[in-house]
Amino acid sequence: MTALRLPSAPTRDIIDTAIALHGPGRVLLAALRAMVRPKSRPPDAALPDHLRRDLGLPPMPPPLPSSRALY
Repeated sequence: MTALRLPSAPTRDIIDTAIALHGPGRVLLAALRAMVRPKSRPPDAALPDHLRRDLGLPPMPPPLPSSRALY
């Protein structure tokens, strides 16, 4: 088995630099906003039908015909 080196956690220097540049209040508010912000979900349209079916979603409707085909 191959040992993987994991990146170290951000050091305190990064936080100290952010506080020095922006002030403790702004850094605290940004951290709190990041904690309570809802996590974004990937769009459902990117999933193939077999995965949509596994998740209980309906299959994607067939694509509409091209507008060039009408002329």
